[in-house]
Amino acid sequence: MCIRDSLRRYLSAVTVVTVYLGISITLASTPADTLIDAIGGDNAYWLMFFLGMVGGFTTFTGIPYHLVLMSLAAGGLSPVLLGTATALGVMIGDSTMFVIGRNVKKSLPPRILATIEHLGSYLAKRPRMVPPALVAYGAMSPFSNDFIVASLSVIGYSFWRTIVPLTIGNIAYNIVFAYLGIFAYDVVIDWF
Repeated sequence: MCIRDSLRRYLSAVTVVTVYLGISITLASTPADTLIDAIGGDNAYWLMFFLGMVGGFTTFTGIPYHLVLMSLAAGGLSPVLLGTATALGVMIGDSTMFVIGRNVKKSLPPRILATIEHLGSYLAKRPRMVPPALVAYGAMSPFSNDFIVASLSVIGYSFWRTIVPLTIGNIAYNIVFAYLGIFAYDVVIDWF
């Protein structure tokens, strides 16, 4: 019975990853005009919100939602609205990771907990440094926010002081990617 349960969980995870990869590859390889005609302009913003949320839930996404973001911007949609919708979706995923981080604290090994608490005491001495660092990380880093969000939640850092600066940085990051789609979409797609 234990093997059956673990197999069922494994197959569920594989199914979710396969569906996500399939949707991402399909969306990324579909021309922007076709995609916008199929789902509609307003629904494209919701699509980016959803893809950003899924990207925020997962630490390592297969095909990044950035290709779809660039494609939709190249198709004529507003880069500012696309970037904002995507970043707000990522914020929902990051919020989930924050809650998970709070609940995981009890199960961390003492060595990792000591390292994270050392980080917490360092940040407590420099409280004005954290928000600008989070905005900069969100605006410039292509990596997932999960490690930062989970670490800050484990040390007891405020939810709003974590999520708001990261979201501001992610909005800027995604708007830049949307504008990159307008000006360099063909070059980027040729790489893939």
